[in-house]
Amino acid sequence: MTEENTTPQATWSEGGPVAEMDGDEAKVEIKSIESDPSFAGDGKMDYWSRQNMIKRRDALYRQAYPENVGKEYSGMEETLRKQGIDEEFLESEQERFEDRDEKEEKKKTMDTLISHFGTEDEAKKALTQAKSILNKFAKQEDLDFLDNAGLGNNPELIGKLAEIERIFETGREKVRLNNEK
Repeated sequence: MTEENTTPQATWSEGGPVAEMDGDEAKVEIKSIESDPSFAGDGKMDYWSRQNMIKRRDALYRQAYPENVGKEYSGMEETLRKQGIDEEFLESEQERFEDRDEKEEKKKTMDTLISHFGTEDEAKKALTQAKSILNKFAKQEDLDFLDNAGLGNNPELIGKLAEIERIFETGREKVRLNNEK
């Protein structure tokens, strides 16, 4: 029994200069581009080649459909709409990617803190202590400054803030013990 090759084959080959094509020739090449698996981003074509394919498709669309140039939609938007991809879908995908990126950033931060403090429990404890001291004494603009400067997740800063909080805790404990006497 022979195994069939199921890898989609490229179907598009670039034609001549777009400006010299008539509308029908441009439409034929558009159809060829849109049926090529690389157009949908199958990962088989390098980034820049795919970008050139997409730009060419857009130029072909303007040549094939001059009456639509300058209207609300371009050829790419029409193609996406045909595939069921609308603005709402794109916004939800963007939110999903932002959530994923935020989760990855939190994991990366926690991994860095664990490597700095030794264990996950120690890292979480230091983070809690650092947040506590910031909540007591920092203004919103101070917090914004730390984040903008890239220090919001800095293990050294978190360690120092945690140390300050421990000193405050020790001081509060001594005061409590003195008041009980």
